[in-house]
Amino acid sequence: MYAHMPIIRDILFGAANRGARLSVLCHAIGIVPEELNDSEKYLDFDRAILSWQVAVKETKDPLLGLHLGEQTNPSILGLIGHLMQNCHTVFASFQSVSRYSELATDMFFYRWRQVKADIILSFEPNELWLHSSEKTARQATEQAMSGTMNVFKQLAGKSILPKRVAFAFPKPTSRKEYERIFQCNVEFNAKANQLVFDEAAIQVTVVSYDRSLHALFSQLIQDRFESTRKRKTNFADQVRALLMKEFRTQIPSLEVVASLMNMTPRTFQRMLSENDTTYRKLSTQLQKDVAIHLIKNSKSKVVEIASIMGYADARSFRRAFKMWTDKLPSEVKQKR
Repeated sequence: MYAHMPIIRDILFGAANRGARLSVLCHAIGIVPEELNDSEKYLDFDRAILSWQVAVKETKDPLLGLHLGEQTNPSILGLIGHLMQNCHTVFASFQSVSRYSELATDMFFYRWRQVKADIILSFEPNELWLHSSEKTARQATEQAMSGTMNVFKQLAGKSILPKRVAFAFPKPTSRKEYERIFQCNVEFNAKANQLVFDEAAIQVTVVSYDRSLHALFSQLIQDRFESTRKRKTNFADQVRALLMKEFRTQIPSLEVVASLMNMTPRTFQRMLSENDTTYRKLSTQLQKDVAIHLIKNSKSKVVEIASIMGYADARSFRRAFKMWTDKLPSEVKQKR
């Protein structure tokens, strides 16, 4: 998994504006400050998480994500941000983010659905991120939701307030900052992270809307999107990417993945065979990679990781882990 540099730059610059030393932040994640200006560069999953950890540590701000969101602008999403600024409506701008966000990161997903006159915007960290580092996943979610409010204000030229806000994270010591930013009652321990708006509120025109520029950026981003997909010429790589994106603590069945790729199970299996692999091999490798990552990076106990991975008990998980790595989970964890 990955996050492109504009996202990392926003976190580190925001932390630096709050008293952290940029040089210390960059050194901690293994980059030099000049690299922050390389919009084509991506950071791997572990260093993206580390960016949040060191930023919170250096600023001593437990609500850093929430506060960074107040300064967020569309540029954090690069080319997607340019498209947002030239969409016809604020809602259309969010739909663009939902459609193309994997160009910026596959660690976080934006989704939406309509229920009668309500538009529900959902903000979903990848499940592996949640299980590896819930605290940093929460920081990113709070930044995304607070940032969405600020971006909507910039796009519309006025504040657009939600009618309901919900977080799937535990209740904080104080709700004060949340209620100040969202200006409504904020629910915690909910089933999902959501901003709920009246449809009419976000169907307002974007003040910088330009039809010709919208067409230009739509074409540019579609070309980039297709180019990115084409680079994954190996069908097995495409399946791996989809499995990671759709990972929800357990590996989906072959039939589910084939359906997501608009194929019959038979065609799906044939194409994997042409890549000299099988769905069993791919899914087993992913289970192995996820298990190793959780053992090395999560504070969860083995019995908890076993449950996350869908095993009936810790003994079954240890047996599978031993088969994958020729080591016991405790031996891997000791090497952290």
